[in-house]
Amino acid sequence: MRMYITVILRCLLFAAMALSVYDYVKINQYFELFGRGYIDEFSLYVTTWRGTFLSIVTILLIIFNVIDFIVVKKKKNALLKEYILSEYDVSDERAVEITGKAVRYAFVFIIFYTIVLLASYMFIPNYFLDYPWYPIFTTASIPILGLIIYLITFKYFHAR
Repeated sequence: MRMYITVILRCLLFAAMALSVYDYVKINQYFELFGRGYIDEFSLYVTTWRGTFLSIVTILLIIFNVIDFIVVKKKKNALLKEYILSEYDVSDERAVEITGKAVRYAFVFIIFYTIVLLASYMFIPNYFLDYPWYPIFTTASIPILGLIIYLITFKYFHAR
């Protein structure tokens, strides 16, 4: 359960950051279009829910990490490694081996996925003006999907 909470909160943090950055990029896009003379005027409605969502997720992640740190510190023979790698028990050799496999699978996925995303930028040369959301959300999807692949492979190998 601890692993699910950690991965979900980290994924939500990346998604919330992407949503918050999107507003900033959208505003800059309108100013750029206005400065180049493509538009004569513009109006914007910026919502606060994206920033609020980012703040809530960040606070939840901090609270979860503080609670986790307190639980680890209460153990007499606790190592710092147990706090940093909160997903599993570091004294369990099988869990350490499974984590190694899951990290390798996630890393290979991230490498190939990043190559595909970088290649996709060639097909959208004017993405800043036409699709400002595309590079933001594709970049945010790299760690999100990497974490999901890590979680799935860890649970798969752990169940075997």
